[in-house]
Amino acid sequence: MPSDGGAALHGNIIDLIPIAKAHSDRASGFALIDQAAEAMQASEQRASHAEEKAQKISSKAIEAVRAAQLRIEQVQAQARLIEQHAAEQANLAEERIAKTEALAQERIEQAQTCAHDAEERARAAESRLRMAEARADDAEERLEQLHEALRRKLPSPSTSNSADRTYEGRCLQLKYAAG
Repeated sequence: MPSDGGAALHGNIIDLIPIAKAHSDRASGFALIDQAAEAMQASEQRASHAEEKAQKISSKAIEAVRAAQLRIEQVQAQARLIEQHAAEQANLAEERIAKTEALAQERIEQAQTCAHDAEERARAAESRLRMAEARADDAEERLEQLHEALRRKLPSPSTSNSADRTYEGRCLQLKYAAG
């Protein structure tokens, strides 16, 4: 048996060595698996943290984009209101300008009509003035002629005071009648 025992021992040792070696390889394999699992777990945790950060950043970015869109929409709405108000003001200004121009044109036409009428009245007044001057000149001439005629017909002024009064009265009557 010794040979069998030795062989058995020897076979067991031989068997143990690979088993020990295999056990140590297994232990190191498990350690590697454990390390790999830990590394994967750490990677998963980092990936999870990175994903959470990415989601937070994405949420903040989405909120910022929404806020920016809201601001843009508000600014565009304000711009539309301002444009609309400016267009309304421009239309009102154009209407006022048109009304003012029409009123000014109307006033110019009225002024021209008044000036034309005034010129006609001035010409008519000048004509009447010339006619009145001509009548006054004519009346003065007739008065002179009557005065001369009365002097010839009446006796000299020294002869009668009543003749002087009659002569002066007639001259005054003729003067008022001519004027």
